[in-house]
Amino acid sequence: MLILFKIIYFTSTFLIKTIDLNNFPVVSKDFEVDTLSGIYQFLILAFITPIIEELTFRLGLRFTKFNFIVMICGFTYIISKLIFQLHWSYTLIIIAFIAIILTVILKQQLLERLASFWENNRLFVFYFLLVSFSTPHILNYEMSIATLLYLPLLMLPHFLAGLVFSYARLKSGIVLSISLHILNNGLFTIPLLFLD
Repeated sequence: MLILFKIIYFTSTFLIKTIDLNNFPVVSKDFEVDTLSGIYQFLILAFITPIIEELTFRLGLRFTKFNFIVMICGFTYIISKLIFQLHWSYTLIIIAFIAIILTVILKQQLLERLASFWENNRLFVFYFLLVSFSTPHILNYEMSIATLLYLPLLMLPHFLAGLVFSYARLKSGIVLSISLHILNNGLFTIPLLFLD
C-alpha cells in the first residue's frame, strides 16, 4: 500500500513537472549527506535516518520513561541538525546532556502525570508526532513560493507513510515500523548506489 502511495505521488509530481506549473519545487542539495559518496548516502538515507526517525516519532506512541527520553533526544537531534545545523559531535553532547537531565528529573510523580496525559490524549499525541514527522521533510526542497504552493502535495507522501509506520508501531511494535521505514527509504535510494 505504501509503495502504491509512492507510485501515485511520483506520477503526479512527474505530470506537474511536465506541465511546469509554477516551477515545481527543486530538491535541495544543501545537506551534508549530499557531499558523501553514493554508498554512504544510501546507508545514511536507507538505514540510519529511518531508525532515528522511528525512534523519534514512533517509539513515543507508547509511553514509558525510556521511550519519552529517546523521543526527546530524537527531537533534539533533528532540531539541532536541521534547524541549527550543528556538527554531529556538538549534537551528541547536547543529546547526552538532555538524556542525563531527563533521567534525573523524571521522578515517579512527573512520570505518572505524563503517562496520564499520554493515556487521555492519545489522538493528540498520535497526530502531533505524525505532523512532526511530516513537517521537516519540507526542508528536502529549496525554499520558494512554489514550495509553499505545493506544500500539501509535498507533505502528503510523508504523512501517509507516517500513518502506515505509526499503525505498524502500535499494532506490532517498533521493530516492524523501523523495518517498513528502511524498506520504504531503501527502495527509493537504491540509485544512490550507482553514483560515483
